[in-house]
Amino acid sequence: MEYNAIIEKNNAPDFEQLSLGELLKINREKHNIKIEEISNFLKVRSSDIALLENNDIEKIAKNIYIPGLIKSYGNHLKINAKIIDEKIHELSLRSNVEVKKHTLLNIGDDRELSPNKEFFFNSLIISIILLLVFIILRH
Repeated sequence: MEYNAIIEKNNAPDFEQLSLGELLKINREKHNIKIEEISNFLKVRSSDIALLENNDIEKIAKNIYIPGLIKSYGNHLKINAKIIDEKIHELSLRSNVEVKKHTLLNIGDDRELSPNKEFFFNSLIISIILLLVFIILRH
């Protein structure tokens, strides 16, 4: 497992015992990488990286991008993707795709927002009849 190569079991607790923030911070420090280097590489604010490492995820302004940020951060530190996915799942975060899909389904499911076919057809027939009456009365 890649995790064991980065953090030896003798020197650190098992990854399952660590929070997501602790996991990321310990791995970053093992690689001697500064928060600024990570933020430059991922093109995010260093404060967001610090918030992730301190488990203050709810304080990150654009929380919709958090799952992708965590995956990119873990990938850069060469942490096993399965471990990162487990940690994200523990946080009950949704990915960007799931959030967008959810929004689109809600809009499409509200049948009151769009007229039904019968209403549209009846409106068309009434419009044609009114147009014919108008043409007949003008002659």
